[in-house]
Amino acid sequence: MSRRVVLALGAVAVLVLVAVLGFVGPSVHFVSSLFAEAKPSTVAGRPAPAIDATPDVRIAVAGDTGTGDEALRSTVQRIVADGRDDPHDALLLLGDLVYEEGDAELTDERVTEPFAPVTDAGAELLPVLGNHDYASDEEDEIFAELDRRDPWYVDRVGPVRVVVLDSNLVDDEEQTEWLRDTLAEPEAPDTWTIVAMHHPAYSAGEHGSDLDVREAWSPLFAEHDVPLVLAGHDHDYQRSRPQDGVTYVVSGGGAKLRPTGHEPFTAVSASVLHYLDLLFYDERIVGRAVDQAGDLVDSFTIAR
Repeated sequence: MSRRVVLALGAVAVLVLVAVLGFVGPSVHFVSSLFAEAKPSTVAGRPAPAIDATPDVRIAVAGDTGTGDEALRSTVQRIVADGRDDPHDALLLLGDLVYEEGDAELTDERVTEPFAPVTDAGAELLPVLGNHDYASDEEDEIFAELDRRDPWYVDRVGPVRVVVLDSNLVDDEEQTEWLRDTLAEPEAPDTWTIVAMHHPAYSAGEHGSDLDVREAWSPLFAEHDVPLVLAGHDHDYQRSRPQDGVTYVVSGGGAKLRPTGHEPFTAVSASVLHYLDLLFYDERIVGRAVDQAGDLVDSFTIAR
C-alpha cells in the first residue's frame, strides 16, 4: 500500500472520529482504554446546569476517598459548592474509606474531618466498607467510629431506601439472605430503592467486573426492580447500559484515578475526579456526575 493511500485512510479515520465525538455531544463522554489516562481531568465537559426543580431527596455519592489529601478536599469543596442553595440530605461513600491499610485511628482524619462541611450542612453519612478498609482487620472499628455497627444495613432518606452491602463478604450466605428479604419487603408506591457496595458487578476499569457479585446479587436486583446499583473500587466514572433493567454506576474517582475502558455493557466511562449528584423526584431519578471544576461528566434519568 502506498504512503499516499495510508495518509488518505488516516485522514478518513480522523474525520470519522471527529464526527462521532460531535454526535455524542458535550454531556456524555465515551472513553476507551486506548485514550484514557489517569489525569485530574480527561474529559472536557461543560458547566453543570442549575437544577430546574427542587428534588424530594438529594444524595452526594463519592468512592475511594480515603486519602485525606488535596484531591479529596477538592471533591468535598465541589459537593459543598453544589449544595450551597440546596444541601444534600445524605452522603454515600462507596468504600475504601481509609487508605492504604484501613487503620481505624485515621478514620477521623480521612472521613469525619474532611467531609464535615457536608455532614455539618445536614447530610447523613452512609458509609460502605471497601477492600482497603479490611487490610488491617479493623473494619469494625472504622464503622464504629462512623456510628455504624453492621457491615450491611438499610437506611432511609425520605422516600429513598438505601441498601448498603459488604461486597468483601459476597459469599456470606447470611448477607445474601438478608438482601433477598430486604428487597422483598413491601414498600410504599413512592419509595425508591437503590443499592450501594464497593466491588462493581459491571466495570470496564482496571479491576473489571466482579463476577462473584454479579452472580450472587444481580439476579436479585433484577427480580426486585432495583433501578440503580452503585459501586466504587475502580478509580473512574462509569455508567452501564441497563442490564436486565438495572443501571450500574461506578463512582470511584473521589480522590484517585486510574485509566478506564469500554465494554459492550458500557454507556459512559471517563477517568476523571468527580462526585455523583443524585436527585430523587416522585417519578424519576436524575444522576449528574460532576468533576472538580463543576463541569458535567455525565447525566442520566431513570424513570419510575
